[in-house]
Amino acid sequence: MGDEALGPGGPPILLSAGCLFHLPLKLIARIGREAGFAGMELIMNSPKLTPEAGLEKINEILPIRSLHAPFRDWAAWGGHLNSWKATTALANSLPQADHITMHPPGSKLANMIQNRWFEKAVDLPLLLDAKGRIRFSLENMPWAEGSPFGRDPLDRLTAQCRDKNVGLTFDVCHMGVSGRDVLHAIDKVPVDLLYNVHFSDAVGFTEHLTPGAGALPLDDFLKRLGKRGYDRYITLELEPSAFPDDIDRTIEVLVRLRQDMETQLQLGRGA
Repeated sequence: MGDEALGPGGPPILLSAGCLFHLPLKLIARIGREAGFAGMELIMNSPKLTPEAGLEKINEILPIRSLHAPFRDWAAWGGHLNSWKATTALANSLPQADHITMHPPGSKLANMIQNRWFEKAVDLPLLLDAKGRIRFSLENMPWAEGSPFGRDPLDRLTAQCRDKNVGLTFDVCHMGVSGRDVLHAIDKVPVDLLYNVHFSDAVGFTEHLTPGAGALPLDDFLKRLGKRGYDRYITLELEPSAFPDDIDRTIEVLVRLRQDMETQLQLGRGA
């Protein structure tokens, strides 16, 4: 496998299946294993991904440690709540899965009416029938600049996480395209609330770029995480166009990216 993407006390580095979603899941798992990742974040992109879907073989190649709940086409699952319940049922069935990232329901009036269950929910793990090991987190989405007199969206999201008994997935590129200082933003997130980090670069409104291809201070960001002693998941989440068509070269790119991430985290831990 090469070097483990998990230093002593350091955060496990996961590969998002979305990085290579055009490839068969078994091949994505093999690529992630060869590149030395500690596991996979599985994207729930089909209602066919159920506890009966035969994911045990995938899990043997590269452990599925985190799941990303559906973020579009919720009607295919019978609604937003049912899509989260289906994701939880699958996580319950996977022995090494212990985390689920979820996009908060949209704030438009139509979404609020359809998902009023979410507004009332105060304990999402209980509502979704999660086993005790499963943790949930809400992901920060790109934010437009709002009223200067309104509440900061990150403060509002962290309060929502506390209210619903979940953590936060901090998406670096989403914060960047929102025009926010990602270093200042991550400093505002209480370390006990941070369950996952979606890691990629951004410039302007272009997201999920290869680290170094955008304008975000990603090395300093990782050093901040290392210095704070962060030890939960970091998930590499890039567009498939970031990788060459050749499998061997894709593995080489992923090895380099993983090693660079580990180096910066270690530098922060030693600071």
